[in-house]
Amino acid sequence: MNRALCCLAVALLGCTPASPTPVPDPETDPSPPPSTEPSTMTLTVREVTEEGWSGRLVDVTFTNGRDRHLRILPSPRPRPLSEIVAGANPPQPFAAINGGFYDTSNQPMGLVRAGGEDLHEVGERGGSGILFVRGGVPRIVHVDGYTSSDGVTEGLQSIDRLVHAGESVVGAGASARRAARSAVAIDGEGTVHLVVAFDERAVAVDEDARIELGREATRTGPTIAEWADLLRRQPEDGGLGARDALGLDGGFSTSLVVKSEARALTIVPVNATINAVLLTVNDG
Repeated sequence: MNRALCCLAVALLGCTPASPTPVPDPETDPSPPPSTEPSTMTLTVREVTEEGWSGRLVDVTFTNGRDRHLRILPSPRPRPLSEIVAGANPPQPFAAINGGFYDTSNQPMGLVRAGGEDLHEVGERGGSGILFVRGGVPRIVHVDGYTSSDGVTEGLQSIDRLVHAGESVVGAGASARRAARSAVAIDGEGTVHLVVAFDERAVAVDEDARIELGREATRTGPTIAEWADLLRRQPEDGGLGARDALGLDGGFSTSLVVKSEARALTIVPVNATINAVLLTVNDG
């Protein structure tokens, strides 16, 4: 059962591998082309009660519009998301979420492409999914269906692809471990969602514009399968209606920064992140 807690619309305004089905995507692109209408950003915070966990779902959406921009923000080393975003100095309104996984050498485990340049190549251990932008259109595909080209401006590989064509691709053998989760999702209208979910037991500090997660962030929250199901379910059933979704480095790295003239929200993690996904809705 899901209950709406609050919803704010602003005009202009780790986790474990998911054992996804390793089927490359077809070359046909299901994503709608960029709209000529202006994009809008919407921040929704919902209280969620599911079997095995109870907490909050934070969803920042960016509708398909001419002034929507998705960028990958790299970092030379793991840093707090807020520091990575501050270095980019994006115009408001914007939202940024923690990116992909990093290894014991503090290096990305998979593809990082920013501004049309590969900063880190596709990695065997980097995950089954890739988020990329070509011609201004963001897509999420299986790693085998990704082809780098001059037209790809941004790209990020992560563990793991969770939803494809509206269905969960999490295998039966996926880990049942519970943790705070983060993801980027795209629905059938081309709206991009930056999404975070966490159990109330993981909240260490809860202030008006700041939520700090604690040690329970790797012991409570949805499993990978539950996370994929929540993302792919239709809104009337308490989900997001994702057509495609890519899991990000959740658990201790789960983090989000949202800023506009009307609202600011920061979800502070226990650990750092090696890169970030940034969305703006203006000429940024």
